[in-house]
Amino acid sequence: MNFDDALEYLNRVRESGTKLSLDNIQRLVNNLPFSLKKIKFVQVAGTNGKGSTSHFITSMLMHNGYKVGLFTSPHLEDIRERISINKEWISKKEFAKSIFNVKKISEGLFKKNKIDNIPTFFEHIFLLSLDYFHRKDVDFVVLEVGLGGRLDATSTIIPEVHVITNISYDHTKTLGKRIKDIALEKAGVIKRKIPVVCGCPPKTGSRKVIREVCGKKDSKIFFVVDKYNKIKYKLALDFYEVEYKTQNDIYNYKLKMNGKHQVINSATAIKVSEVLKDQGVILKKNLIESGIENNKVRGRIEYFKKDPLIIIDTGHNVSGVKVLRDFLEERNHKDLTLIFGVLRDKNYRQMIRLLDPFVKEYILTTPISKRAINSNQLKDKIRDLIGEKRVFCIEDYNKIVKLAKNYQSDILISGSFYMAGEIRKLLSGGK
Repeated sequence: MNFDDALEYLNRVRESGTKLSLDNIQRLVNNLPFSLKKIKFVQVAGTNGKGSTSHFITSMLMHNGYKVGLFTSPHLEDIRERISINKEWISKKEFAKSIFNVKKISEGLFKKNKIDNIPTFFEHIFLLSLDYFHRKDVDFVVLEVGLGGRLDATSTIIPEVHVITNISYDHTKTLGKRIKDIALEKAGVIKRKIPVVCGCPPKTGSRKVIREVCGKKDSKIFFVVDKYNKIKYKLALDFYEVEYKTQNDIYNYKLKMNGKHQVINSATAIKVSEVLKDQGVILKKNLIESGIENNKVRGRIEYFKKDPLIIIDTGHNVSGVKVLRDFLEERNHKDLTLIFGVLRDKNYRQMIRLLDPFVKEYILTTPISKRAINSNQLKDKIRDLIGEKRVFCIEDYNKIVKLAKNYQSDILISGSFYMAGEIRKLLSGGK
């Protein structure tokens, strides 16, 4: 099996759909023909920020000399982004090898009636990562939860520490329409007596839910911000100067990722380091700080190009767009051309309402997804929000890129993770 064969196989698996259940994948993980006992896992859940936080934790551990596997989803441009070791993507050869291994293991267990069905697409990628990380003998694996938490494939693993970044409205048809319901799904990752790092703001309902679940599971909870843990920061040129004062220490570092929301994400990673140190993991303060400073994640309010400026952001829900709005206001960006595509189940009217004050004209497109809203339909739905501003509907991403390269005004790309990724790939020349 080569890489193309592996992708073709995964596409066939994807067509079989998803199954929100942990029973089958748990039995499969329990019957893997290799042991994961030597690997220390960190599981990261939450609505927004879990990808960036996972990268911060990975960078921090890397700088302390550990070999770190990272599993994230979805991918921006290339499926191999989802699986990396020390921030290096899995090679096409290794990807194909691990998919072949997963296919062989799954089919063998299915024939023996050890599992009820072949794993879903997401479960295949998750199992691929476990096979790869095991073969490469990593020290740590940082697992980003895909959807929710309680029924996510990553919850088949018992980690050293759980992380819940924040809770807000997203995937409400699956996770529930109330914050309490969503928080319970996210808190479903928590295992008995496993510590939890919680980045939810003080005095929020989600924080209360997570605290209650921790109490029931006898799991110690560590808040990123409370009366004992405080963050101060200020904008300095193109970075933030951050001081994070915990009960144990004071951390000072330059945060080079855009958006003040990354301050709490970086502090969450530092709080994880303190929990790991309590467990005997050797981590040096100066290397923790340098790991935070050197972390980069593509597509997170990314200054992709200058003259004209192109900002690419993968924000795809109201909470994500709020932090983007705050950044645009903070850096005084205005008169932007917004390239926007969105899924129909998102609150796209509120997303547009937040971004419109910074936008001069719109280029609407349709993300490559069955759940996407067509650009012409979107135009009709938001016309009352944007007044007399010019609106273009362009479906061909190549035409959008050609137009963007010739624009004189600054450009913002946002609304859909995959749409932003596809356009970024084309802007990069397909690389």
